[in-house]
Amino acid sequence: MKSIFRNVALLVSLLALTTPSSGQGFLKKLKDAANNTTEKMNTAVEKAGSASVGAAVPRASGPTYYVSRSGSNNNDGLSPSTAVKNIQKAIDLASEGSEIRVAEGNYFGLLNKGNIIIDKPLVIMGGYNADFSERDVLKYLTTIAPDDNSNGSSQGRGTIQIRSIEKPASTLVIDGFVFNKGNAIGYNLRGEGWPEGVETPFMMREGSKGQGGPDLENKEVYTQETYFIYFDGVAGKVNNLNVFVRNCTFVNGPNTTICGLLKGSLTVDNCAFINNRVTTMDVRGPDPNAITKVNFRNNTVLFVWSYTKDLQSQGFGFRFQPGTSCTLENNIIGLTIFAGLDRTHIDSDANREAKRHDAVKNNIFFLNRITDLTIPGGGMLTRVKVEDFDDVEAIAECSGNTSLTDPALFKGKIDEAYLNGFLSVSYKETTSYNPNSAANTFRSAMGMNMTGTMTSSVSMYFNRYPWQKALDVFGAVPGCGAQIPR
Repeated sequence: MKSIFRNVALLVSLLALTTPSSGQGFLKKLKDAANNTTEKMNTAVEKAGSASVGAAVPRASGPTYYVSRSGSNNNDGLSPSTAVKNIQKAIDLASEGSEIRVAEGNYFGLLNKGNIIIDKPLVIMGGYNADFSERDVLKYLTTIAPDDNSNGSSQGRGTIQIRSIEKPASTLVIDGFVFNKGNAIGYNLRGEGWPEGVETPFMMREGSKGQGGPDLENKEVYTQETYFIYFDGVAGKVNNLNVFVRNCTFVNGPNTTICGLLKGSLTVDNCAFINNRVTTMDVRGPDPNAITKVNFRNNTVLFVWSYTKDLQSQGFGFRFQPGTSCTLENNIIGLTIFAGLDRTHIDSDANREAKRHDAVKNNIFFLNRITDLTIPGGGMLTRVKVEDFDDVEAIAECSGNTSLTDPALFKGKIDEAYLNGFLSVSYKETTSYNPNSAANTFRSAMGMNMTGTMTSSVSMYFNRYPWQKALDVFGAVPGCGAQIPR
C-alpha cells in the first residue's frame, strides 16, 4: 500500500512472462500508463496507505440476533441455534441499537417479496459462516438478490428501504452484503445489443416486457427500476440519523444505487459499485438550516450506464446534490457512460449553497467515456478533466487526483467480454419517410399529418454483469479503491 508504482512494475513483469509477442503492444500501453502517471498518483496512494479500511464504526448497544437460511421465523433469533430465516424478521424482532448477524445465503424479505424495510437504528452485519464462528464477507457471501419472481410482490422504491428513522444521535450500519438485481431485470427478447461473451442482451426499460431469470428462461419479466438503498420518508418524516454502508458490493442495479433525502450523515466506505445505472449516489439534504455530511471513501465504481439507451442522459459515478457537503477520497471511479463526477445541481437557496463544502482528494479516474467532471454551463454542461479540477470553484478542496488511460491494472479483475463491449459501445437511429406511401397518400387526402418511422439500435446497454466477478475488484489496486475487507 506504500506505492502503486511498485505494483504496476510487478504486474508488468508478471505479464511479460505470460504474454506472447503479439501482446507486447498491450504491455507497452501498460508501461506507458505507469510511466506517465504523475507525482499526484504517488501522493494519492501514499496517503491512501494510511487510510483505515477497517475504521471503527459505532457498535451495537442492544442484544444480538442471528439470521440463517436454515433458521425458522418461529425462533426468537437470539442465538445461532435459534436463528430466524429472514433479515426482515430479525429487524421486526430487534429493539433499537441491536446487532443482526446474517449467515451466508440469499435473502430478500419476508415471503420473498423483494424488499427489506429498516425502521430503527441497528447494526446489520453479513458475511458469517453457517455456525457464526467466522466472518469473511468475500468468502461467506451474504446476498440480497431478488429474482424475477419477486417483481410482482415487491413494494416501494428500494430493495432496502430505510424508513422514517428520526433519531438524530443514532446510528444505522449496513456491512458486508452483496446486492444484485441481475436476475430480476427484463432483457431484450430479440437478443439485440448482445456482445459476444456477455451474459444477456440489453436491458428493457420499466414497463416493457423482456426475458430474465438466471438462464433467461422467463420470457415475461418486467424490470422494476428500484434503488438498492432508498431513504424513504413516510408522511413527511425524513430520516435523521448517521448511516454507515461498508464492505458491500452493488452490482446490476437498474437505477441509482443509493438515493433519497437524509438529515444527519452518510458514510460509504470500502464498497464496490459494479454495473449500475444512472449514478451510484443521489442523496440530498432536506433541512434548510443544516447540511448533510456525505463521506464517500475507499470505493471502486466501474460501469455506470445512462438513464436511456441513447447513451445521452446521465451515467455518473457520483452526484453532488444540494443540502450536502461531500468528501470523496481514495476512490477509483471509471468506465462511466458520461462523467465520473457530476456537480451540476445548484441549491436555489443561495445561503445554503454557500454552506456546501465539497472535497475531492486522492482519487483515480479511469476511462470515463465523456469526461471526469461536469459542472453547469456550456449548453451540454461544462466538461472538466481531472487535471483541471483545481480550477473548479465549487470544489473547496482538491488534491492528489489523477487518471489512468489504460485498463491494464484491472486485467483479470474485470470481465473481459463486458469491458470490450463497453469500450466500443455505440448507438444509432435510422429514420424512414415516404410521402408517396399508401398510408401517407391517404393521410394527406384527409388533411392529416403524414408520418414516418424511426428505428434505433444500441450495441450494448446495461447488460447483466457476472456478479461474482464483481467481487474481484476488492484489492485490485492496492492502496486505492475497495480493499480486501478486514
